Amino acid sequence: MRPETPRHSGRRGGFGAPCVRVTSHPGGRCGGDFGAGGGPPPAGDPSALSPQPHLTPVADSLNDHPLPMSLRILTLCATAFLAALLPVSGQNTGQGSQAASPEEQAAFDAARSADESGSSEQALAAYRQFIKNSPASPLAGQAQFRVAELLESAGDLNKAFDAYETLVTRYPDTPEFEKAVSKQVLIANEFLAGRKLKFFGLDIIPATDRAEKMFSAILKNAPFSKNAPIAQFNLGLTYEKQGKAAEASAAYQTVLDKYPTSSIADDALYQIGYVYMQIGASGRSQDLSALVQAKNTFEDFLLQYPNSEKAAQARDNLLSIGAQESGDLLAIAKFYDRYKNYRAAGIYYNDVIRRQPGTENATYAKDRIQALRSDLGDDALRTGPERAETGEKVALRRRLQAQVETSALADFNGPPRRDIVPDELPVVSKPKLRTDVRDVAPLPSVEPALPTQ
Repeated sequence: MRPETPRHSGRRGGFGAPCVRVTSHPGGRCGGDFGAGGGPPPAGDPSALSPQPHLTPVADSLNDHPLPMSLRILTLCATAFLAALLPVSGQNTGQGSQAASPEEQAAFDAARSADESGSSEQALAAYRQFIKNSPASPLAGQAQFRVAELLESAGDLNKAFDAYETLVTRYPDTPEFEKAVSKQVLIANEFLAGRKLKFFGLDIIPATDRAEKMFSAILKNAPFSKNAPIAQFNLGLTYEKQGKAAEASAAYQTVLDKYPTSSIADDALYQIGYVYMQIGASGRSQDLSALVQAKNTFEDFLLQYPNSEKAAQARDNLLSIGAQESGDLLAIAKFYDRYKNYRAAGIYYNDVIRRQPGTENATYAKDRIQALRSDLGDDALRTGPERAETGEKVALRRRLQAQVETSALADFNGPPRRDIVPDELPVVSKPKLRTDVRDVAPLPSVEPALPTQ
């Protein structure tokens, strides 16, 4: 069954949680559902990323508890003084609305001039020097973003990802937050697709594990980003590519649990079934549990997403799983047939016919059952007791059953059921345990009889 949409009522940053008080938050906003009416702001809308402080007037709260006039005036003055000194909640001291100093503006303009002139190396060095000298400047976020873009343009995707990560962690209120996360996802996809890490300037080291760390970092730094569902899904693909079936299934399940209304939810459910199908088809499974789980998942997928583009493939997978199951059952039947356990072989042959009627395996099973009946008779394939009961045993069993049923009546006044035994068998009475204090008391001494003459 598809997990229910998680609700975290009254908690900041959770799904459907109202923004009660604005604080520093990735993207400058509170997390919201990815469904209709509650999704993230559209791409390219910087106004939706800027925090909107909501402050409760102190004077209104003071009216609830009347104070002396002099004390009220003193309290209001102190509040106004503190409000002037402290920054408004939700502002980053280095990335707020304050203007950059003339020295900072001049240094940034010099780096931007080098950037616009096409001197990438000089611009990269200038931006880095600017960030080093003025890490809390309002322009530091823009400089860090340009550092990441220049590294990406130069083809050094590994360092570019780290530069974008520095941006989203050190300057979370930047208007480029979502764009930076999107760039990170694209870079991680490159490594997932087979891009190799450089070693002494050569692309020789496979980087699937690097892609895993990248997607994990994205989910850690921006769990409520509009790119988080695809990052979580691609993390599952990374595990699947590494052969970590359990981790891949858990990653896809997390998509259904945390982002059930995202556009990638149907793909996640399909991939769970596909992972189990691959386990069952690999031959490493000791039983049919993986194929059964895959079959149940694909059936659930078709119920929830009948119009999905992968619905046709899911139906084909169900047919393939059915053929795989019947093949395994047929192999078991042949095993019992080879060791002359014809009754067990008949059970599995019939199971193949029941599960996959009209298939090649079912035809073989029917022909083999007919051959066994012709050679050995019907008794060799009949299920039940090994030997037929005689008339006396049948009568004895029925009589005992009647006695047991009679003893179950409310007005029965005979021996308990555990004491009911057939007349033909001897009654075996077991010794009773000593359960009372008087049972273990010492025996009274008895004086020997006096001799008589």
